[in-house]
Amino acid sequence: MRPQATTEAGAAPRGFSSRHYLKLIEDTGKVGFWSADLRSERLDASPGLYRILGLDPTTEMTFGFGLDMIHPEDQAAHGDQIAVLRSGQPVSREFRIIRPDRTQRWLLHHAEVMLGADGRPSQGMGVVFDVTAQHETMNALMQRHDRLNALIAATAAVFWVNKANGEPSEMPQWMALTGQSHAQMQGLGWLDAVHPDDRSRTLAAWTTAVEHTAPYNTDYRVLCADGIYRWFNARGAPVLNKDGSVREWVGVCLNVPGRTRYGASPPEAALQQKTVSTALADETLIPSQIRAARAITGLSKDDLAALANVSVSTLNRLEDPASAVRSRSDTLLAVRRALEEAGVAFIFEAGKKPGVREA
Repeated sequence: MRPQATTEAGAAPRGFSSRHYLKLIEDTGKVGFWSADLRSERLDASPGLYRILGLDPTTEMTFGFGLDMIHPEDQAAHGDQIAVLRSGQPVSREFRIIRPDRTQRWLLHHAEVMLGADGRPSQGMGVVFDVTAQHETMNALMQRHDRLNALIAATAAVFWVNKANGEPSEMPQWMALTGQSHAQMQGLGWLDAVHPDDRSRTLAAWTTAVEHTAPYNTDYRVLCADGIYRWFNARGAPVLNKDGSVREWVGVCLNVPGRTRYGASPPEAALQQKTVSTALADETLIPSQIRAARAITGLSKDDLAALANVSVSTLNRLEDPASAVRSRSDTLLAVRRALEEAGVAFIFEAGKKPGVREA
């Protein structure tokens, strides 16, 4: 009867030993092994460990030689590893080394101790991982995080994070700005810090953005902790999962003290608002006009929003005949000018329904 070519399930095929598997792992260049008699100084190192340490495989490895490679800034915390092993304790450390070619690497070292017949630590064995790539990736992420924080600190008064459903999540800077507690700003509580005249418009803009998963951009006055109302431009966007669902919302509140979105000073802003209101008193665009004008010009909502310097959520509200929120006059004027510049003319004839035609 011929012997079977395979062994029992789960066993290694004949002809392959644990040494083959260790070599396969070590050939990645990220793993190395060692074993030693803890009563001596010499240790046996695998080819993978020599590669990680940047040493010639013919170099005789000793405990002292390995410890001397530890980065000077890490020596105090991690230079005791052999002493710890000789005391019978395992080791799990992460530290830097400086190789003979003066390059720096991050290592993760796990080691165990085996006791001799006399019950004292006798043998040691360990595995070393080169984790430099992970540290470099983490450092790059931290650098990007620090840059973002610096940019936010230089440009925004508030950085906020909301849950997928639009409710507040992380808003410590909003709490500092308004004096609201975490409990007070939950749900729609944050609107209590918005000027009463701006609340319905702000809520409509935010609700529209959340419902349509669209960017959020609106201006409102905030009652600050010092009791003074100040203008802010709030902008936000959804962070999406791979399946397109919303993971969270992130945004900023940009401080625009004493200025409208168009940069006018307070007296000029009042005059501008009065002029705009007068001009549009008898010629207010209706939703069907805006939709028809976009159809004539071929502009998408994103295109028109960019041309008029308004948010897509604002356009959704302007084109919705069921919207109960009246938009600001300067917003309507901006949309009208953008559409007129794109080639349409709006018709307002007494006794007739407002219309639109190509200019």
